[in-house]
Amino acid sequence: MSVIFLPGPPVVDLADDPTDLIDVTDLVCPGCPGPVMDAPPLGWPARAGRSPEFSHTDGSVLCPDHMGRVPEPIEAAGLRYGLTAAGAGVSLDEGTGWSA
Repeated sequence: MSVIFLPGPPVVDLADDPTDLIDVTDLVCPGCPGPVMDAPPLGWPARAGRSPEFSHTDGSVLCPDHMGRVPEPIEAAGLRYGLTAAGAGVSLDEGTGWSA
C-alpha cells in the first residue's frame, strides 16, 4: 500500500491500483468506528516491529481485533448503523466479517 499526495484531502492507494483511490477521510477504525489518519501511531516501540501505516486522529494505535492484531482501517461507507433497545449499534456489511 502506498500513499499518493494530491492537493486537497489525502488519498490512499490501496494495493497500488490506480482505480481504487480512497479519500483517507472516508476511512474509520474497524474497532471503534472513529476517524483515522494516514500516519503511524505515536510512540510505536521498535521492538514491536514495523509500525502500522494508520492511527487514530489522536495518534493512538487503531483498536486491536479479538486476536490482538492491529487492523487496517475500513471504509465508512460499509458501516450500518442501527438503534436497538440497548442503544445504538454499528456493524459492517456481513461479507466483511468485521463488527463494532
